[in-house]
Amino acid sequence: MNKYLTISVDDLKVGYYVVGIDKSWLDTPFLSHRFLIKSESDIERMKSHGIRLVMVDPKRSDSDIVVLQVPEESGSQSAGPEAVPLLMEDVPLSSYRISEMMTGLHGYLVRKFQALFQEIREKENSGYVLDVAPILRAAEDVEKLGRHYPEAYLFLAHLQATDDELFIHSTNVMFLSLYLANFQKLSPEESVLWGVCGLFHDIGMVHVPQEILHKKEPLTSDERALIREHPLAGEKLIRSHTRLPEVVARVAGEHHLRRDGGGYPLAGDFGQTDPVARAIMTIDMFDALITDRPYREGVSPSRALKIIVDSAKESLDPRWATQLFLGMGVYPIGTVVELSGGEIGIVTKYHPYSERQEGLANKLIQKFSVLVLKNRSGFPLTKPIVRELSWSPKEPPPVTRTHNHSDFMVDWERLQGLAPFWMG
Repeated sequence: MNKYLTISVDDLKVGYYVVGIDKSWLDTPFLSHRFLIKSESDIERMKSHGIRLVMVDPKRSDSDIVVLQVPEESGSQSAGPEAVPLLMEDVPLSSYRISEMMTGLHGYLVRKFQALFQEIREKENSGYVLDVAPILRAAEDVEKLGRHYPEAYLFLAHLQATDDELFIHSTNVMFLSLYLANFQKLSPEESVLWGVCGLFHDIGMVHVPQEILHKKEPLTSDERALIREHPLAGEKLIRSHTRLPEVVARVAGEHHLRRDGGGYPLAGDFGQTDPVARAIMTIDMFDALITDRPYREGVSPSRALKIIVDSAKESLDPRWATQLFLGMGVYPIGTVVELSGGEIGIVTKYHPYSERQEGLANKLIQKFSVLVLKNRSGFPLTKPIVRELSWSPKEPPPVTRTHNHSDFMVDWERLQGLAPFWMG
């Protein structure tokens, strides 16, 4: 592990490599909290934003660090509740802290993607190139955090809104893509690429009017035709106005193709689609199904997975439908469940299928954790409890019904506050 030093900002020098700041990443103007101090103006800028303590890495600094290290106790007392830097390499973090950080990154990416749409709408010349570097850096941070606590990807996919649902949907697909990449044990570089593909898959929606996106009534034929143009529009935009890898453009152009020819654009050939596009079209459908829309309510994650598995018989890629199911389980994290005893809770952890030897036969076992919030009479528990459950397909299920979280108006902010209790 690298030996980092916590020092006062007054002792910071040109040539020092910063790896952490005593403020949340979202409360500073810096795109990253890991950078080389190149000039005195960098230091003055940090001071002007109220930064008092920084963590530096002597190994990556261009000059010798001769200042005294600030003791950890002193640093935590003077810096306040946000003294822990958002993300530092090799520093162990609790799953609760990781979830907290990823929540901040989720909100940041929603806002950055929304700003990117606005920038595109304001551009009139054909020669511009979008600066997506901040988004790529955020994607790398999300991947690093998620590698240690992948369950947070699924919890954050339950964030919802109506005014900016397109941007939340795109960010959710990014997080779910990272989750599936993690389940596939892909390299960090490949995982980040999957995440970026997920984020940009709907960028072609940029020129679809808001009133169409938020319309509660059935779309007209002209409005449906406009929506159906977004894959090719997105593919063209990525190729013409970004320096993103080719696969990102392909995913944008191919994510609505289907094996049975029922997708769009109709001229597309499913057999020629990129494997990443086939994975992300499955993830895109999952998030669309569980999310409330102006014209319909979302279904439970369990129900969404069943729809996807059924769709794989004719339209989706069976391989990725299967991988998504294996990665999430019968009761995906975030699902509101009614237990056989009458209690109501939320699935907080899932252990992929394991086998138990029984005599001469192996028995598939699925294990998962439920944070019980209401007792069998429907009254909220003063102190929620965690129940560890296991189930085999040949046994009666411990869950009688599943729900979309909006059915119960789940307070995710409160749930976040309970996280140290059930995340560990």
